[in-house]
Amino acid sequence: MKHPVCFKGYYWLILGSIFICNGLNGLVFAEETTSKIPGVYSNYPSDGERDLSYKLGKTHHIPMDVLVLNLLEALDQITKYRIPDAPPAIQKVTHSVVEQYACQKPCAALAVYRAGEGVYLDESLKPETNVFARSVLLHEIVHYVQDMNDELVNLKECERWYRREQEAYAVQKRFLEIVGSQIRVAYSQGQACDSDLD
Repeated sequence: MKHPVCFKGYYWLILGSIFICNGLNGLVFAEETTSKIPGVYSNYPSDGERDLSYKLGKTHHIPMDVLVLNLLEALDQITKYRIPDAPPAIQKVTHSVVEQYACQKPCAALAVYRAGEGVYLDESLKPETNVFARSVLLHEIVHYVQDMNDELVNLKECERWYRREQEAYAVQKRFLEIVGSQIRVAYSQGQACDSDLD
């Protein structure tokens, strides 16, 4: 199953419409006492989210092996999944290899997860120092974790792909909020499956 993450500049395209926009930071840091007043809603991050933001929301260099473990830790906090003991294999490859695996033709894909193989990242991505690139890697690791947890295996293939993509984009968006990025991602696609097929 191919799960491409595609973008050109900061506009993405993947078998539907994907939008990235700059927005206000979803995390508001203020005095903690406000959140304890009955009836007042809070945007305050939890301690775990603050830790993730500190670890992953800065542009300091993180070696790839450490980064992957940190991203798995993030998924442990922000998803329902049991995190596998072994991390996925991560390979940096040329753009043409990503295109071949993700689209089978020229396209703007920059990363793809392939079941049983791991994550292929376009060599132009620098998740070791770039927060948005980390979110792209996280997105692909979500697909790995979905596979390791047999998520939605009883659905027909096209519906499973669609639902897994929806979730991966939702997790990527949440991650970007937690780390304080103003970039947002959203995934939109029409009918997931043609009911006359399959």
